[in-house]
Amino acid sequence: MRVAVGMQKGGVGKTTTSINVAGALADRGHDVLAVDADPQGGLTLKLGYREQYRQAEYALYDVLSDMGELSLGDLDRLITPTDEFDIVPSHLRNFRLEKQLYSQARGIEALKLAINRLSEEYDYIILDSPPNLGPLADGALLAAENVLFPSNANTIARDSLQILFDEIDTLEDKFGDVTISTVAAVLNEVGQGGVSSEVQEWFVETFGEDYVFEIPDWAVIEHSIENRTSIFAYDADDAGYPWDSDKAAAMRDKYNDIAVHMEALA
Repeated sequence: MRVAVGMQKGGVGKTTTSINVAGALADRGHDVLAVDADPQGGLTLKLGYREQYRQAEYALYDVLSDMGELSLGDLDRLITPTDEFDIVPSHLRNFRLEKQLYSQARGIEALKLAINRLSEEYDYIILDSPPNLGPLADGALLAAENVLFPSNANTIARDSLQILFDEIDTLEDKFGDVTISTVAAVLNEVGQGGVSSEVQEWFVETFGEDYVFEIPDWAVIEHSIENRTSIFAYDADDAGYPWDSDKAAAMRDKYNDIAVHMEALA
């Protein structure tokens, strides 16, 4: 199963969702690949691969761009194993990729074609998309044909989501054989009082009660990122935050619920 984690607005926990959903699935015994399709490299940097982001010999630019040094069949060469799951890191050169994909034939489909040619099979491929509309975000949607929507739990999210819904409709119209399915909505940074009844009602009406998941606004998430891991590989004692243990266990339950939901859809 391939899933794009997509939202055309930044600051909604998109990368944190990608890391922890990948971590949950890997913890449940699945082979998982996380693709950092965002030129800003949030997933790559948060997992501690700053050197590769700046200095790796090859990048998605080389695989997906006609101007690159590799071909669509070489995506395997970018894969980096980690203790939890494999990743395709981002790279600074990928900022040049958006412009290139606009101008080349089947540019928006390049990521899908590259993933189709992977020699290794994965149970789940999680694509962390850029926080904007463009050929890389569209390419992630086309490659996955499934999308998980991370969002803030507020009314502003409605406008951002509607823009993304419209983009999905446009892609489905343009590529007639493509149907992009909703996996879930993940409401991040939910405060102690929970979500307002108005926001909760809108998300349930839009996605369905079983497709809405809430992630509390707890510092343990940031502490795990400081430790360059998902919440599933995070050891509170080793990280110097022993008081995190209970919250870490509760947060693992939250992301595990999302993983179980994804397994049911696969």
